[in-house]
Amino acid sequence: MSTDIAQRLAEFTARTRFEDIPAGTVEFTKGLCLKTVAGMIRGATMPAGLKAIQSTRARAHAPDAGVMGAGFKTSLWNAVLNNAFFAHASELEDDRFGGLGTCWDITVLPVTFTFADKLKLTGKELLALTAIGLEVHARTCLFYPQGYMGMTVIPGAMGPAAAVARAMNLDVAQTVSALGLSMAAAPIAYTSFGTDSHYFESAMQSLQGLIAAELAQQGATSNPDIVTFMTRLIGEERVKPEKILENIGAEWLLNGIWIKKYPCCFYMHRYLDTFLDLLKVENISYEMIDKVRVHISQVERCCDRANPQTFDDLQFSFHHSHGVAMIDRDVNFSHITDAARENPKYREARTKVEVVFHPEWVSAYAMGTPAQLEVFLKDGRRFFREKNHVIGSPAEPLTLAQFRELFVKFSRGLLVEKTLMWVADALTNLETLNRGDVEKLMHTLINEVQPQ
Repeated sequence: MSTDIAQRLAEFTARTRFEDIPAGTVEFTKGLCLKTVAGMIRGATMPAGLKAIQSTRARAHAPDAGVMGAGFKTSLWNAVLNNAFFAHASELEDDRFGGLGTCWDITVLPVTFTFADKLKLTGKELLALTAIGLEVHARTCLFYPQGYMGMTVIPGAMGPAAAVARAMNLDVAQTVSALGLSMAAAPIAYTSFGTDSHYFESAMQSLQGLIAAELAQQGATSNPDIVTFMTRLIGEERVKPEKILENIGAEWLLNGIWIKKYPCCFYMHRYLDTFLDLLKVENISYEMIDKVRVHISQVERCCDRANPQTFDDLQFSFHHSHGVAMIDRDVNFSHITDAARENPKYREARTKVEVVFHPEWVSAYAMGTPAQLEVFLKDGRRFFREKNHVIGSPAEPLTLAQFRELFVKFSRGLLVEKTLMWVADALTNLETLNRGDVEKLMHTLINEVQPQ
């Protein structure tokens, strides 16, 4: 049965046409493109991204494909590795929750956009291979390891491998081999959160997907037995093989991805949604606030960083994110800088945030443990709020117009305003772009980003 699963996934990868993808899934995929492109070009300007660029330039490889936001081309492997690294370095990865395994866009879209540049794809071709790669990723990452060995996103490279196989026009047999070759990619370690290695791990999954497809094209063999691989790794009781192929082609699981609206760890987003809504509805100013108390379970403890000392700490700190939110009513990249960390007003705001750990709570994000937040005002009033999901989850989805607003929010200042709006419109209407349009889009994203 296990190899039958790989065979069916390969058939889906090779044979699905753009016209087979539901209109709603096409719209959602365009939204993910808007978000992830913003993450890639912003990530290229972040400290971690700049390190990756310096490393790549030092290798001086052949100019096969463009590095987003960096103004140069390099080998296909290096372009994929860099673009995937950038997508995560911005902390704008979108993901899936609710007891299912991780399914994020940051390992698939850097691959598809790199191939859009290399192969001069049309907008429809780019959208098709993106949706197909994401769907294979969503189905093969269904089984959450629940803290097994402190790892997650297992297996992580099968979706990227499917996207590359489709881009390279591999046949079904070659695609089966690519899926097997990609299966044992490095997982994501919880201990890496808040460090550059967190971005490197996910980027390596993108690269392994590319390498797997290239090897399969040359006739390399593999054992694509995903069920045996997963059951021996995380336990038979956690794997439900029938779910991988259930309603494939009719039901698109990628639509279950949750969307990030702030450039910080997803574990804080429910709290920020609740907090920002409360500030707006009750018209609460910074000066009125005495204390903000955040209640967390074990899973959110990586974001309990009262005194962020490094750049990375800022994106994993309840204290910093809620401190800047109570002052500026948003969290954006202007708050993720060394200057913001040392800013006296933000330092003072962080002291108003208290994190309360509840060891008795279920340690599973958005699974029976709502985000709970208390706000105490200086006049004695107390507000209590809780939330199970984020704005941008399937329970409260974003419109394509809202995705576009997020692209503009995160990319403003990196592109001149006229160009920014042109790129936003192009991504919003991606299916209408011909090869020349996509070539212009990729040239702009590679060469016209202006780091602040």
